[in-house]
Order: sequence, then structure tokens, then C-alpha cells
Amino acid sequence: MTVQPMIQDDDRGRADIVPTTEPPEASGVHRDDAVRDLLRLLESNRRLQRTLADNAALCEASLLALLDGVDPGALLDGIDVARARLELADSLAVFERARHRSRGTFIAAQFRHGMNMKEISRRWGISRQLAHRFFKESHRDA
Repeated sequence: MTVQPMIQDDDRGRADIVPTTEPPEASGVHRDDAVRDLLRLLESNRRLQRTLADNAALCEASLLALLDGVDPGALLDGIDVARARLELADSLAVFERARHRSRGTFIAAQFRHGMNMKEISRRWGISRQLAHRFFKESHRDA
């Protein structure tokens, strides 16, 4: 059962999206989505941390070699810079996608559990329009 959100004017004449009543089992689906996407975010965060640590070690070793007088042209001979660069770019992209998706599903779960977009946006420190966009995107990706 899909429940459409209602648009309601606040006391200053501005429109806000407010949740409608939804069966408890449907609310659990949104909570499960938020849990799943937060777990994905944690895993991508761990991967990014490992990649950043590897990158930092590579940078430190390169810096020390340069300070020891190693020729910059020869410095990269023993390092697979292309692989390291691609791994860092991929880890960042995976993390950003997971962060974006988890934000949307979490906002959707908050909405389905009774918060309106004004409350949600205030909690997240974003505009109501942006909160609504994340909410809509989480439904499009589902």
C-alpha cells in the first residue's frame, strides 16, 4: 500500500509536506531500508579509511624519499601510482553514493514515522526543499 504525503500550509502560509498514516508493517520497511543503507555506508566508510591510510603511507614514503634526495622522476618507478589513484577515486565515489542513499532512506524513515519535512530539515540542517528531494530520490531508487 503506497501512501501519498499531504501538503499542508504552516501558520505563515508556507507549504510543508506532512506524513499520512501508514500501516506499521510498511513503516518497518522504511526502517529496514535505513538500516541496510547505514550498514552500506559504514562499510564504504571503512573501505575509504583503509584506502586513505594506504594513500597517506605512500605520500609519507614519497616525501621522505624526496627529502633524502631521490630523483622525482625515479621515485615513482617502484610505485603503482595509477592503481592507487584509481582505488582512491573509486573508494570516494562508493562512499559518496552510500552517504547520499543512506541520507535519503533515513529521511524517508523519519517521515514515515511521523516527522514532517520542516522537522526533518531542521534536524539535518538543510532546507525543506533539499529534504524533500532526498525523500523523493529514495523512492525513485527503491
